[in-house]
Amino acid sequence: MSQGLNKTTIIGYLGRDPATNAGQNVTRFTVGVTERWRDREGEEKEHTEWYRVVAFNGVGEACAQYLEKGRRVYVEGHLRTRTYTNRDEQEKTITELLASTVIFLDGPRTEGDAAEPRPKPGKPREGAPHSAAAKSASTQSSEEDVPF
Repeated sequence: MSQGLNKTTIIGYLGRDPATNAGQNVTRFTVGVTERWRDREGEEKEHTEWYRVVAFNGVGEACAQYLEKGRRVYVEGHLRTRTYTNRDEQEKTITELLASTVIFLDGPRTEGDAAEPRPKPGKPREGAPHSAAAKSASTQSSEEDVPF
């Protein structure tokens, strides 16, 4: 029996602040990866692909504490597609990148940055591992995951 390979690696910018579900050890955020090229007429084109990222346990905790919209990240993990029923009782299918590694590529914001970092409630900002990798020993998802 042969096994396949399901591994995805992206580098992009957070589209919004990470969200953590109350009572769950799951953090969700989106990452935009933009590619740019020139068409035959020399006009510059671009396309942004948006990835829904789900981080569990320690990886999720670090992301929730230190990441915010606009920050650049490296994410490694695998893709999973699932189906759920939304608030309007419609069945939806989504594909998510279940993160096993998240590396914060941007350093701490400086006074010259447009926006000051916003500390997450109840979590200190000092000593943020901005260039360190957050890795998870377990990336198992729960059947009770709620889509964002």
